[in-house]
Amino acid sequence: MEEQAHFKYALACVGFSPIECQGFIEASGCINIVMLGLLSPEQVSRIFKRLVTRAANPISTSAIQEQLMLSIRVWVAGQQRLQQPIDAGTVTAAMALNQAQQMRQALEDDAREKESLAKLPDKFKVATQWKIFAEAIETYLSQILGSGRVPLSYVIHQMVLAPMEQAYDTEQARMIALAPLNGISYQQDNARVYGIIKQLVLEAPSHTYILRFDGTANGRSAWLALHDNYEGNGFRNQNVNDAYSLLDGP
Repeated sequence: MEEQAHFKYALACVGFSPIECQGFIEASGCINIVMLGLLSPEQVSRIFKRLVTRAANPISTSAIQEQLMLSIRVWVAGQQRLQQPIDAGTVTAAMALNQAQQMRQALEDDAREKESLAKLPDKFKVATQWKIFAEAIETYLSQILGSGRVPLSYVIHQMVLAPMEQAYDTEQARMIALAPLNGISYQQDNARVYGIIKQLVLEAPSHTYILRFDGTANGRSAWLALHDNYEGNGFRNQNVNDAYSLLDGP
């Protein structure tokens, strides 16, 4: 009951009356705020329609209230995707409004993405082009959204555990840093990244470094293998030896 009380308080913070709170909880079956993440946006919208059309004691809510509920659901789903804590006390009117604005922006971004798709980087064929290729891959993956709208560049992010209290310049940077490197969503994104990397290095000698990951489609491990080879001590030492050979002449 305590969790339900916290859920009701969160809804009250964004403008729901006690009757509206109780009506939504009964119609949705959500006894706490965490369960809101189990619903799809379509299900939330249908619940509001049922409330206003039910025969006994219909509850009329506004379009703004429905949008705010959807924004809370998105926040909950986002926290679940990043495996971050979900505290009903975090919900405020300002937070819900900000999340709603982000949702609207995401819809506009989706429309723009359909018009202008990110360009796949050039294929990696020469070792001396590694730095350029690595930067191009990171830029490309940062423009491609994976599960939960997290940019795919999180898969090849070097830091495994980001500081919990660190401040981030953008929401995108926060998602890239905090997205967990485990779970079903990560496995799907990881396999997608592997497919992208493989097609770009297939014609280069470097493809031999990632072939062992074919069976698991492990994009992160494939990327780290390439990174270690071209930025590790062995490769740097080889570059130094090559430079000395050129200076010594034939």
